[in-house]
Amino acid sequence: MSNKITLVVRFRIEESAKREFTAKLQDIFTHIVKEETFVEASLVQDMRDPESILNYEVWNESPESFMKNQMSRAYRAEFEKMIVDLKIDRTPAWYSTIAEWKRA
Repeated sequence: MSNKITLVVRFRIEESAKREFTAKLQDIFTHIVKEETFVEASLVQDMRDPESILNYEVWNESPESFMKNQMSRAYRAEFEKMIVDLKIDRTPAWYSTIAEWKRA
């Protein structure tokens, strides 16, 4: 069984908080991209509902090891505080790959 996981986090963000949120997330990803188990990530916005943003991350870890190894990183603390301070709603979900397609 592969330890490759996809973490999709849905954020509900008021327009007034979006700039601070994306700036802070960009700061965090300057650290995340250096993590050994990090594969890729993207941030997407719902075209019909601009307050709905998805963060899509792929890791070579299990959900348990991710929570233990990644969420305890010091650089994440300020981001976590901002989520609480700005009252941003966050819904995470873990996925495992069952099929892949790539451009030939």
